Amino acid sequence: MDLASLISALSDPAAYPFPVTAAVEVRQTHISVVFLAGEYAYKIKKPVKLSFLDFSDLEKRREICHQEVELNRRLAPDVYLGVVPVSCNNGRVSFEGSGETIEWAVKMRRLPEAATLEQRLLRDEISLSTIESLGRRLAGFHASAIRNDHIARYGQFQTVAHNIRENCVVSAGSVGVTFSAAVRDRLTTLTEEALAQLKPVIESRAARGVPCDTHGDLHLDHVYLFPEQSPPGDLVIVDCIEFNERFRYTDPVADLAFLVMDLNFHGRRDLGWALAEAYFEASGDEEGKKLLPLYLSYRAAVRGKVDSLQLTEPEIPAAARAQAASRGRGHWLLALHEIEAPGRRPCLVLVGGLPGTGKSTLARELAAQANFRLIRSDVVRKELAKATGDSVVGSQFGSGIYTPDWTDRTYAECRRRAEEVLFQGERVLVDATFVDERRRIEFLEVAQKWGIPVVFLVCQSEPATIKGRLDARRGDASDADWNIYLEVARRWEPPGRRTRRTVRTISTDLSVESSMQQAWTALAEAGLVARHWGLN
Repeated sequence: MDLASLISALSDPAAYPFPVTAAVEVRQTHISVVFLAGEYAYKIKKPVKLSFLDFSDLEKRREICHQEVELNRRLAPDVYLGVVPVSCNNGRVSFEGSGETIEWAVKMRRLPEAATLEQRLLRDEISLSTIESLGRRLAGFHASAIRNDHIARYGQFQTVAHNIRENCVVSAGSVGVTFSAAVRDRLTTLTEEALAQLKPVIESRAARGVPCDTHGDLHLDHVYLFPEQSPPGDLVIVDCIEFNERFRYTDPVADLAFLVMDLNFHGRRDLGWALAEAYFEASGDEEGKKLLPLYLSYRAAVRGKVDSLQLTEPEIPAAARAQAASRGRGHWLLALHEIEAPGRRPCLVLVGGLPGTGKSTLARELAAQANFRLIRSDVVRKELAKATGDSVVGSQFGSGIYTPDWTDRTYAECRRRAEEVLFQGERVLVDATFVDERRRIEFLEVAQKWGIPVVFLVCQSEPATIKGRLDARRGDASDADWNIYLEVARRWEPPGRRTRRTVRTISTDLSVESSMQQAWTALAEAGLVARHWGLN
């Protein structure tokens, strides 16, 4: 039976050894299919052979299912129930039935998706103390993990370098789709430089037996939190790497890096940093901090590779492939960001504020001194008008090229241009008023989609200063005057919950140098420029 037919058959509620009253949910990755039915989940392996795994025959899939159960019971002892057959009897396919065994499956207790670290993060339910506790628990898991000479060999430089280099090689066919040639080339160069620099550390740790039997696939939707339970039941981690020792036998910092990377990808670098700090404090592994940037980049590239592979699988629905393509672009860009120098890291910076607050002057200075590609909404608006033959002069606020429709078109074009630049691995600065919270959120979602940090610099000045600037303005792309300032000020929406974390207020009443120093400090705190102005 081909895979598509098998998935269809096992999606039938009648295929289960217990009553299934709701539709069976099907989740796919590039190597497995999970069926969620009632209180249970069943996972089958796809009959694939890739450079890093071989599921090509039934016996191999049975063996790997047993390994999955045994290994995952380390961190989820009550979840993995065993390995069961998928049988076919008189044309009827079922789990745990009689007849010819045509496939094997791992049977698990179904955990509530709402309890994953990913879903809790999206609901803003993750506290700093929770993350710090998780860091200490991971340090304890690694401290008690199996170590021996066989495992240590996988931590030697030759194997580590091969694992890291393999991601770009396997994903070569996705250049131009999930990452650009420019991103690939820069990532390859920086990776080789980091490997050369860190080779003595990697070799020394392997010689001392630091590598251990890790989880290997620590990302947010594999971690479940049950705060109402007492330890160890309050933390359940599922779905470790069972199919390749080369990926699971590794330096514990590489295991930690997966979860830190995923927090960064979801825009919570503050939590990623807290997790790493708690882990290193608990483990006492000061040396391991040197390896973290390389392994963060490696883990992002692993996800980029996985996302890229899903694009080639016809059994995955078109909508899921589109999501994989979007995630892939973000993961590859994050891989570059994590290993790049601060002044060259891909990122999105928004410079907003009321008319006359000096935001465009600040934006120009930042673009020139911190390697940003500048996108200015006032310029974009008039370029769009010229392209359509509309008048670009004489429009009043709310009319002509300043109607809500024109403003929507302008911001949409700014986003399109920003994404185009980001795909090439560059840095983008968008200069616009951002008076509406929804427009800010639209750009925050761009940053989240691309896996990069975003900072919103909000310029503020005293009204008297603003009036003087607007009265003196000549020959600028902006048509704002004092009356427009008053109208925009009336409509200004304070930053909401989703944007507040990204906001840094810049006082622009004094000199340009003063505004630049404030902005530079804000970007340095985000890791996007060198600490000291002029050293970027």
